[in-house]
Amino acid sequence: MELKREVLGDGVLSIRVAGRIDALTAPELEKEVAAVLAVPLARCVLDLAQVDYMSSAGLRVLMKGARAAAEVQGRFAVCSVQETVYNVLAMVGFLPLIEIHENHGLAVEAVGKPAQRE
Repeated sequence: MELKREVLGDGVLSIRVAGRIDALTAPELEKEVAAVLAVPLARCVLDLAQVDYMSSAGLRVLMKGARAAAEVQGRFAVCSVQETVYNVLAMVGFLPLIEIHENHGLAVEAVGKPAQRE
């Protein structure tokens, strides 16, 4: 797994992931996401365009990211999810729990806005 971290306009941080997210690679991704979302109002986009496999360890990273963002009144979104990974997210019931966008541009635009209160 490879990670490419990039700070975009308005302080949005983009993490582009390439490769498999599994029990061996998920801890590195989890550490990266946790570091980004450790500050108040943090905003992070996780681009999964080059991820074709995600194990339960990867799913855990996504849930922890969503929770961490909520705790700091920030935003965490996932984008460009390949069909195989999307199907796993749907199967385990994560679609309503994680902010998912069709592409990187839409995700960056969405997280650049303040979080909506329910």
